[in-house]
Amino acid sequence: MPRRREARPLAEHYGDLVRVALMEARPAGLHTYQLMAATRLTRSQVGRGIRHVRDVVAAENLTPITWTRKDGFMFSDDLADWIEYDKRQFRQILGRLTG
Repeated sequence: MPRRREARPLAEHYGDLVRVALMEARPAGLHTYQLMAATRLTRSQVGRGIRHVRDVVAAENLTPITWTRKDGFMFSDDLADWIEYDKRQFRQILGRLTG
């Protein structure tokens, strides 16, 4: 009898695929269509993966994900991006607490 694989939440799975693709492309970034080709996911699945990476993985590993029109999505090493990421996270948590 074949063993069943443990089910993983889809957003986590998509996020893992997107994270690996971005890490392989580092320091360059990848546009959505490039992420779709690299991960073999649909546009909506890439979007779910990006949101997972932005919300969970970036917070755990302290590597904010940024997007620019020129470079697409990328993990940033720029200090200004880290500060802006922390501010966004703080505003989001503050909004949850006060809302």
